Amino acid sequence: MSELYAFDADHIDVPFNARPQSETPVIVYHKLRKPTLAELLDRENQIKYELVEISSREDEIQTDDEIANARLWDKIAIAVKGYKGADEWRDITEDERAAMRPGHKSTAIHTMYAATCEVEGDEDGVSIGADTWTVKQSIGLKKSAPDFVVFHTLREPTEAERVKFKRSASSTSYVKGAKKTQVRIRTNLRAYIELYDALIQIVEGATVHGNVGANLELFRSVIDPIWKRQVIQCLMANLEAQLSD
Repeated sequence: MSELYAFDADHIDVPFNARPQSETPVIVYHKLRKPTLAELLDRENQIKYELVEISSREDEIQTDDEIANARLWDKIAIAVKGYKGADEWRDITEDERAAMRPGHKSTAIHTMYAATCEVEGDEDGVSIGADTWTVKQSIGLKKSAPDFVVFHTLREPTEAERVKFKRSASSTSYVKGAKKTQVRIRTNLRAYIELYDALIQIVEGATVHGNVGANLELFRSVIDPIWKRQVIQCLMANLEAQLSD
């Protein structure tokens, strides 16, 4: 049984292997404070998602988030351990912040948000009216042995909510001057937050200030926007898949 995930934690301890190609792993730890919505929106604005034409028959989605992740890390990194001279937790100096490997910064951010989501119980058939859906969110690097398991029960979005979400969740624009067709995709994190907050009914497997779910408004106010987006992406993909079957 996994522990309860504390959505209100003011910092996250992030371990990762700094030598993944070596026979002997070297685990380092980064202590990161919880980012603000403004900081996450700034990160989103820096991430590039592009659909690039590879050939007449093939397109490829290219993502560049390393710089955005590194800049977010610069703002929220508190301490490290596992590095030379830092066997125990030690606050990061400004010189160390500037010297930290960009790859380590980006890996720390990716690891902080490592999770998989899946809809539970959708094999039981489809009702005529709107259903409620439970999204299982397994937090941690290993889906088979997650650090935490959180269950989000959401009502099905109305037609108006679906239309609004589809219109606002992302936008596309064509890159002028490119030799081949190149489309830039921008995501709108606020659209995912708004839909999650409207649909969520029950949160299980987590706490906020020791509360295990009775105060739903409290959970809405502190759940990280990136977690909300993961849940909504999973739910909407499942609903779209059902309609295309």
